[in-house]
Amino acid sequence: MTTCDCFSGTPADGEYRSSGSLSRISGLPVYKSAPQRSVSKLKGSILFLPDGFGLAKHNQRLADMYAEHGYETIVVDYFEGDALPDIFMKYIPGTDLDSYDNLTSEEKEIIRKIHMPSWLERHTPAHITSLLDKFLPDFFRTVLGNDSSRPGNLFIVGHCFGGKHALNLARNESDVTSVVVFHPSFLEPSDTKTLKKPVFMGLAETDVFTPDLTSTMMSQLPSSGAKYKLLVYGGTKHGFASRSDLGDEAAKVVLKEAFDDGVRWMESATSDTITH
Repeated sequence: MTTCDCFSGTPADGEYRSSGSLSRISGLPVYKSAPQRSVSKLKGSILFLPDGFGLAKHNQRLADMYAEHGYETIVVDYFEGDALPDIFMKYIPGTDLDSYDNLTSEEKEIIRKIHMPSWLERHTPAHITSLLDKFLPDFFRTVLGNDSSRPGNLFIVGHCFGGKHALNLARNESDVTSVVVFHPSFLEPSDTKTLKKPVFMGLAETDVFTPDLTSTMMSQLPSSGAKYKLLVYGGTKHGFASRSDLGDEAAKVVLKEAFDDGVRWMESATSDTITH
């Protein structure tokens, strides 16, 4: 199975200024973006499970967008500070690194030191699951707490690597309200069995994972009893909902469309209007 699609895309504009803050929960680095005072009402909390780039700016930007819509959002770095640098998106693994004119010599050296098989071995799904198992109790205490004035809605958003773990929480975590997943990777059939929470899944049209995903999901979801929605976004490739080139108007539009679809799904979960 190829992994190139999981690490391709366009880094966020270097001029982007995040509105949140960095800290740690249960020893893991996190980025927290809270709604500003101009937001009329806190709608709930989001635990954002990111792609292989962890707390990179494009993921912080998405967290800020959710905060603008009234959701306090926490992005967790379950790569423990070892997430891939966003410059890696500019490189196609297996090609001649020295031929890239869009990379500085320093950036090339950083990329040259990345050995993907070793990186993947350090961050297996089982290892990430074990970290999240330890993280979640502290997350609930730190973020949700015992403040009765806060809305009790907890949403899980998972992109790429995070999609698998978001679905796991949809199966096992009783405190989750609903789940939103975009272009998930490395799923197994068991990941979509016995889902208990409402799940929205947005897939890319061109993605090595999409054919198996659509086949598996459509064979399993109707019998799971969970509410769900599965969308394939035409003309897109893996990473379209997070790592698109925002200088490309068409890519920018579809990223916003996907984001809005996810927000509508979360809003409908709290109004009990989700339909198959």
